Amino acid sequence: QSNQPRASILWTRRVLVLLVLGGLVWGAVAAVGGVIGWVSGIFNPNKAPTQVAGADCQPQQIRVEAHVGTADQKYQGAFNPDEYPYFWITVTNTGSVECKFNVGSSVTYYSVKSGSDNVWTSKDCILEQPREDYPTMLVPNAAVTIPAADWQRVRSSSSGCSIADGQPIVEAGGSSYFLTAEVNGVISENSAQFVLN
Repeated sequence: QSNQPRASILWTRRVLVLLVLGGLVWGAVAAVGGVIGWVSGIFNPNKAPTQVAGADCQPQQIRVEAHVGTADQKYQGAFNPDEYPYFWITVTNTGSVECKFNVGSSVTYYSVKSGSDNVWTSKDCILEQPREDYPTMLVPNAAVTIPAADWQRVRSSSSGCSIADGQPIVEAGGSSYFLTAEVNGVISENSAQFVLN
């Protein structure tokens, strides 16, 4: 009698080997997929942040908007030669819980451009008082307004940002300018256009 295993036994053994190998491969693929998902979760900036009430706000949940108008924060799109535009900012927590966000002068800046020309930035301003932090608890979907500040229609440079600093007056006569704002590293979603007559 032959010692060779029957064909059915050979087939069964092959099936078992294939199942074991398949399980090992599936397990390896699942493990790699899990690691990739974990790593991408860490480095994916679009992933919704975990929100804990009272914690620091995540940049993804903060909306910053720049505004141009009058000293009493009424919108105005064009300014006569004797008028200074006033700039202000609104900051909104778009998350579902309150969170803490610095809206102080130490992290709040305005920038004015005309086309590709970087005309003016408040980062160049020489302040009488040092810039300060102002951590604020932001309630969901309630805009916080940063007080208005005037722009003296001048350029800025490393030597200052005002007439008193000897900065040159910008072009007017219907020239268009665009305002953006930055608060604690978050850039305004909008670019507010206005005209100097």
